[in-house]
Amino acid sequence: MKIKVTYMSGAGNLFTVIDNSLYNISHNQLVELSPLLCKSEDYKSEGLLVINEDKIYPFNADFYNPDGSYGAMCGNGARCVIKFFKEKKVTEPYPNIIKFIMCGEEYDAVYEGETIAIYFLPPEKFQHNIKIDYYESEVEGSYVDIGSQHFVVNIKNQENWKNIKIEDFELHKIAPYFRYNEQFAPKGVNFNIYEVKNKSKIILRTYERGVEGETGACGTGAISAALTSVINNETKFPVTVIPPSKIPVIVDIIGKVNKIIRIQLQGPAEFIGETEIEI
Repeated sequence: MKIKVTYMSGAGNLFTVIDNSLYNISHNQLVELSPLLCKSEDYKSEGLLVINEDKIYPFNADFYNPDGSYGAMCGNGARCVIKFFKEKKVTEPYPNIIKFIMCGEEYDAVYEGETIAIYFLPPEKFQHNIKIDYYESEVEGSYVDIGSQHFVVNIKNQENWKNIKIEDFELHKIAPYFRYNEQFAPKGVNFNIYEVKNKSKIILRTYERGVEGETGACGTGAISAALTSVINNETKFPVTVIPPSKIPVIVDIIGKVNKIIRIQLQGPAEFIGETEIEI
């Protein structure tokens, strides 16, 4: 069986996308297929986005990591599925404000062509000033659950790391210690380091669970780092987040910092290519 796959980028976060309304591939099959679809000969992506039909919403979407794990929300992926829906699935004029289901939860999106905004509820959990023993030192950061779980650290606030340039930080070597730390069991976390550039901008690097490596960008990581930097009184909303791809996303809120109503993640999504894969 051949399936058509579309390759997309959400701010440099790379995805494989399939329209499952054409194939009705089961969840268990998608778990098995995601490594193949994310690491084909043509393309290597950081996750599989699956768009399904829905009886109530215009569509629902699921996200699978390249290792077959699933269930976490993907902010940059959400923008990609909105763009796919508007430009590949809709054959007549459709409102630019879209409600949809992703990873079992309802989200709102505003589509403005090149720029798409996804609206999140406040974090399910935000735990500040967490201290993790790291060999003979200690690392302090925030735990943020925004549909995906993150541990967020300001590199310049850590005694052992403050003199390291963020681009020189050995994320691939250090991150697994925190990604699998027993304090975050059983799910583990995505590990994020950020550096404040000014009151409205941070630089972010993310080691993603399921990818088990650094990604070009991470939407929920951007939200988690922006929230952390604001609560640390380092920045103010809206916060521009610059990932390794150098393609910025903007995080803002509706409400106040101590009483958030919605969180907005705004940025680009684009098509990269298409192919067919035999499964």
